[in-house]
Amino acid sequence: MEYLKLAQLYKRLEAFSEKSIKVGILARFLKDIPDNHLQKVCLLILGTVFYPWEKNKVSIGEKLAIRAIALATGVNRNVVEKMFVMYGDLGIVAEELTEQKRQRPLFKKTLTIEEVFRTLRKIGELEGEGAIDKKVKLLVDLLIHAGPLEAKYIVRTVLEDLRIGVGEGIMMEAIAEAYGLPLDLVEYAYSILHDFGKVILIIRKGGKHALEDVKPEVGTPIRVMLAVKVDSVSEAFEIVGRPAEVEYKYDGFRVQIHKKGEKIWLWTRRLEDVTKQFPDVVEYIKECLPDRDFIIEGEIVGYDKETGKFLPFQKISHRIKRKYEIEKTVKEIPVEAHLFDIVYYDGQILFKTPFRDRRELLESIVNEKEGKVLLAKKIITSDDKEAQKFFEKAISKGLEGVVFKNLSAPYRPGRRVGYMVKLKPVKETLDVVIVGAEWGEGKRAGWLTSFVVAVKDPETGEFLEIGEVGSGIKEKKESPEDITFSDLTEILKPYIYKQEGKRVFIKPKIVIEVLYDEIQKSPKYSSGFALRFPRMIRLRPDRSPNEIDTLDRVKQLYAKQHGM
Repeated sequence: MEYLKLAQLYKRLEAFSEKSIKVGILARFLKDIPDNHLQKVCLLILGTVFYPWEKNKVSIGEKLAIRAIALATGVNRNVVEKMFVMYGDLGIVAEELTEQKRQRPLFKKTLTIEEVFRTLRKIGELEGEGAIDKKVKLLVDLLIHAGPLEAKYIVRTVLEDLRIGVGEGIMMEAIAEAYGLPLDLVEYAYSILHDFGKVILIIRKGGKHALEDVKPEVGTPIRVMLAVKVDSVSEAFEIVGRPAEVEYKYDGFRVQIHKKGEKIWLWTRRLEDVTKQFPDVVEYIKECLPDRDFIIEGEIVGYDKETGKFLPFQKISHRIKRKYEIEKTVKEIPVEAHLFDIVYYDGQILFKTPFRDRRELLESIVNEKEGKVLLAKKIITSDDKEAQKFFEKAISKGLEGVVFKNLSAPYRPGRRVGYMVKLKPVKETLDVVIVGAEWGEGKRAGWLTSFVVAVKDPETGEFLEIGEVGSGIKEKKESPEDITFSDLTEILKPYIYKQEGKRVFIKPKIVIEVLYDEIQKSPKYSSGFALRFPRMIRLRPDRSPNEIDTLDRVKQLYAKQHGM
């Protein structure tokens, strides 16, 4: 299959902003893709060649892309840089320069999906000495044989910025439309497999019933079931019913533990593989759980070796990001795993099993050991006062709050379905993504400040601005957990894709949690709302931009504030 056909699809999708038109275009295209190309094409449509759980990324950065474009087209690098400043899009730069290319290959070949996919994966996998030059050479080899339209989208793909307005939501709708299936069913299957190509192959071979019977694969992370936020004990019971299980909500990071034979994986809710960062937890799992295959959920929490008290999430986040000196951090920041759910055990899929029975199974197989593996502390009650007392006890221990769970509920991957809700003591917070900032002046010169934050439109997948955050960030570190302007600047620099004066535009990659006084309607921001006095609480490396709060959530909070 020629890559040009895919590039032409990109062009059509980019030309329309209406979601329904994009879904229709994509649905027709997907139906015609040969089986042997499905998985590759579906990944490329999402702007990548790697699955969410794979460690590698195709991105090579703007400087290397500029270098590759210059080499492939025979144009001076300074010219490429000036055009980039003018257009703010290296894809368009590659397209224009390829159109007027000075260097023509003696034997120009037709680029195929297979070749582009294979080369981009190789670019993402290269590491070690000389890797940068090899990456550039591979990209140059592609661009030399690419036509203008192909060059545009190859460059955008390596920059992880395809700009065609298609995310997972539109892909799901397109598959549902193409094969006449309920959207919920497609979403369910994708939440388990994380592979649109595989989802379509299953539909083609077995139809709706095959999709309903999709099974988790141990070693491939699933999307976890999510909790709805509530403001009181009574509201929690109203949603999940009485009696309910009330569990401690730990201030760690949620983890899926997969075991298959001798192999154990630890996945965050962002589908990041953190097995190497937590070798201690791997050993604890071997010691405290039976030698069976399973998928179990829990929370990994740090604790102080001297006092035994739980540590805040920011402390353990250092271990999540650590790639070197693992043994040192294991000693410095000890952790224990608090387990609370099980969805697969010894060949048995437990999605449809009531939560009460899943919890009983988990309790029967866990050999609890302090400082290693414990079950999440819980009570089962119908009583508001007892639940409130348990909540207050959790807060006194330095925990985030509690989670209420419906005892009869099945497990629904990737959804906030009201089977469980979370109650916290603080004012309402929002998880938002940083999409812009300004370079500071005076004593903040050289730092990014006034961070523009956004929520997600669940319909289009777009990120909509909702305010600017400047407080809650330190100028100097007063404790190891503090986040400074310098820290945020270094984290965000690689994601700056455009600059206008002091203002920079940032790819939506970094999620933060913010506290605010009030939500107001405002035409200033694209969401139509503004956060009054937003304050950064913490970085959320355990959250992906796809998991941030949505515009719908903002509207609900606004209505609640105004008694609507």
